[in-house]
Amino acid sequence: MDANQQRFWMFADKADWQLDISTEYDSACRRLRLRDRRPSRPLEGSVNESATEALLLTPARAIDAFGTMAFWNPIERSVQVTGGSSVTSDPLTLFVVPSNTRVADLAMGFDDVLYLALREANPGGNAISAIGMFDPRGRWRQPNLFLLELSDFKPDRLAAAPDGGVWVLDCDARQIRRVRGLPLRDGLPPEFSATTFRPDPENSNAPRLETDASQPLWQNVSERPIAIACNAESRLALLTWDSAGKSWLHLRDASGVWAKPRELMDAGQPVSLSWFSTKRLVVLPAPRLSNSQTVLPREAIPYDPDDETSALQPGGGFLPVRDLSDAIFIQGVALPPRYPMSGNRQAALLPLSVASFVDQGTASAGVIDGEKDQTVWHRLYLEAVFPPGCGALVELAASDDPDETVVDLKWHAHLVGEVPGYSNSDGNDDRPARAVWLKDLSELPHHPGLLGETPEPGQTGLFTALVQRPGLSVRRLAGRYLHTRVTLFGTRHLTPEIAALRVYGSRFSYRDRYLAELYGEELFGDDADAAGPATGRDFLDRFLGLFESVLTPLEDRVAAAQVLMDPWSTGEEALEWLGSWIGVVFDPAFSVDQRRAWIAAAWRLFQTRGTMAGLQLALEIATGGRILRRVVEGREMEYPEGGGVTGGEILVIEDYRLRRTLATILGADLSLPDDPLLPGGLIMSANSYVGDTLILGGKEKRELLALFRDPFSSDLKTRGKEVAAEREFYARLANRITVFVHNDVTPANFPLLTRIAEREAPAHLQIRVVPASYPLLVGLASLVDVDTYLSPHPQPGLAQLNRSRIGENDFVRRAPSLDPRLSGPGWQDVPIARITGPGTVGQTSGFTLEGSSSTAPPGATLERYVWTQEMGSS
Repeated sequence: MDANQQRFWMFADKADWQLDISTEYDSACRRLRLRDRRPSRPLEGSVNESATEALLLTPARAIDAFGTMAFWNPIERSVQVTGGSSVTSDPLTLFVVPSNTRVADLAMGFDDVLYLALREANPGGNAISAIGMFDPRGRWRQPNLFLLELSDFKPDRLAAAPDGGVWVLDCDARQIRRVRGLPLRDGLPPEFSATTFRPDPENSNAPRLETDASQPLWQNVSERPIAIACNAESRLALLTWDSAGKSWLHLRDASGVWAKPRELMDAGQPVSLSWFSTKRLVVLPAPRLSNSQTVLPREAIPYDPDDETSALQPGGGFLPVRDLSDAIFIQGVALPPRYPMSGNRQAALLPLSVASFVDQGTASAGVIDGEKDQTVWHRLYLEAVFPPGCGALVELAASDDPDETVVDLKWHAHLVGEVPGYSNSDGNDDRPARAVWLKDLSELPHHPGLLGETPEPGQTGLFTALVQRPGLSVRRLAGRYLHTRVTLFGTRHLTPEIAALRVYGSRFSYRDRYLAELYGEELFGDDADAAGPATGRDFLDRFLGLFESVLTPLEDRVAAAQVLMDPWSTGEEALEWLGSWIGVVFDPAFSVDQRRAWIAAAWRLFQTRGTMAGLQLALEIATGGRILRRVVEGREMEYPEGGGVTGGEILVIEDYRLRRTLATILGADLSLPDDPLLPGGLIMSANSYVGDTLILGGKEKRELLALFRDPFSSDLKTRGKEVAAEREFYARLANRITVFVHNDVTPANFPLLTRIAEREAPAHLQIRVVPASYPLLVGLASLVDVDTYLSPHPQPGLAQLNRSRIGENDFVRRAPSLDPRLSGPGWQDVPIARITGPGTVGQTSGFTLEGSSSTAPPGATLERYVWTQEMGSS
């Protein structure tokens, strides 16, 4: 409520608006705007049915990260690659498929595998239906093409799945299945003795075809599946045609649920579709006949599958294609999608930088219940952006009957920005109210607003208008239920955007509150609703509203002055001033949120400064944490949460508590009840090893020392050295604190944590901040949540010079290029050595290694083997 006890209702979220086909809610910036639309450009001629049917039998090309394309050569029955070599552009043959077999589709997978859909070339011959798998990284070489044979399934189209494998479409059976798994790496498994325990099966993730339990919701029995595509969020799209030539889109979400199919309007009966982004699809229209000539499409047509409409209209933007060879997208895993050009060339599908929006659209808001009959609706505010030429028509209607139909309501217009049909100089008495721009971010006291943009006069920021009924004798709008609808107007290249619409009521009238009754309104009922000039009393009421519109926000700011004293609500510019009240000095590297959290926790930081608790709290806040409050057993408790200390990224240890170290601690006192490293006492185990989990008492210490004493020195002298060493060891552990910082913490924050630790640590202690490069801290025998921190295992990457560490995460591996010529000029001259030997050997007997399974490059033979060392019984 404001200072006058007026409530407000706000429309700002997607659920608050009922959109028509021309408006949309942009969830990224949380604004209502006009929908982007492809300009109406009718396709030339009619669909060339023969060319389209030929395309349905044409496999897509596949592309890798280097821009190398793999394609099917039906004449030579081979899969060839081109585009990867700067020396020659001639295609290179990867492999030849079995006889009477053709490639129905190609797709490059997210798992760096080239997948092929193989089926019979001529019906009735001896051919196989299979999924071929070729590894550009050379993980398996014999054979270089792995075949997963299919018995009752004929693959037609493929779509790479982000978690590995491919989706496979059988157009004849109208089924979609999934291929998962990979062959074992080359040389695995090695030979083992018959008595060696081995897994069964050897490859637990062998290639296999899985039946998907969920299948598309077909419109009718004549619906024909055409193509599939999958995005990086595991969202699968299926394109179909019906008998009338209409195109339909079926969507399957990551959980396996298929949505009801929707028609693709103006799609031109496409043969191929692809994901342009994780939220948008594109199709290529089929070839068309125009003046007896075959015309290929000159643009791709985008669609927004999340549109909540029964039919999908083309999206905005212009996506041109040039010199197109086939209206089929190239299948790769990188965005944007690519299309084939003549001469075995390819290009990325890129939009022209010209936005295209519809010029008008309407969105309705829900019905507001003022909870009192004859509620007088007072004022509306909009946080919005109105570029030049754009505007909004806000229409309001009030009634005391919630079931009154929209047709029966009397709507009253309020103008914001430039609205067609209304002039700023219009002098008619029934002209609508026009909103004015305010320089404030929000009328709410000390609120930063929802736009997040710098106000610009007349275009960006806060707009307000007094709610009224133009053209009537009494202009105030009264009724318990308020209906709201907004019509947006754009320029086709620009659109207005509304972040929030707020309506206030019931009206606090200066005239009725502060003036004598003789100034009050005298017309009611039908007389007040009569058309004509406004009464003098009504004009006075609205005139005084000008002053109220200025004074009420001022009163609100004064009444809400405590907001400026709250670190979580005060402005960013006031944080230094607020901190100076209590002597808080911020580290220059602190972000705005860290400064707010530091002020909020200042009282606790001052109370605990110089203690372990204070040091941990300071590090917690410096890494994004804060103090939260929780009611436990009727009492409000405070605790830190959200930072590096409670999250495990930072571990603070008093060195004297390190009872378990890399060297055995002798004679340790294990009776400390509050030692976090020894919860519940110590359990001695027969599996303990010195230097690992074994902590020795007095008797065990003497026995152990006897084993390692110097036999040439006297017992007294040796004992003296032992005592001195023990004292020196314990002295080094006293008055010291170690702060372990995991590699999850941003390196730029490490100097900040060092400064905080040195400033907040007790003055009499030495402190050191140590980076930990591995996500597991061990005192030595680990206690989970005490001195152990586990983080998700990072995905291995390619080894990089001066960055990667040997044996830690990164791999040295061949890049997944379809064209082996990228490996260098001598790629074809390199033989592959394969060494085999017995599975097991005795301790004293010799064994033989042999290399008969080694292979020569194409066109060459192996003449001799050169061994650098011969293994013998020694």
